[in-house]
Amino acid sequence: MPQYFILDGVRRAVAAREAGLADVPEIIFEPGKSKVTKRMVLNELHSPKTFIPRDIRYIRNVEYPTQILKTEPPPIFVEPLGLPGQGSTIPLLQVLLQ
Repeated sequence: MPQYFILDGVRRAVAAREAGLADVPEIIFEPGKSKVTKRMVLNELHSPKTFIPRDIRYIRNVEYPTQILKTEPPPIFVEPLGLPGQGSTIPLLQVLLQ
């Protein structure tokens, strides 16, 4: 199963996880290829962040729309895991919400 690095959208992915969603819409960027839009299961994602603060930005922009209004979060941006320049990551399922 391929694994992906989250370029942008860790908060949206965590909100989807907390809302019990199994997958999220994503735009995949791969060097030398056209971007691809698809749905991806959360256990294929890796985050550069170890935690997300449960602050007003998280609550207003992603938690409330996803959990209360039951809307789908906008797509997150990802690239294949292991490309140069990514830094350390942890599986999205281990990112803490504090």
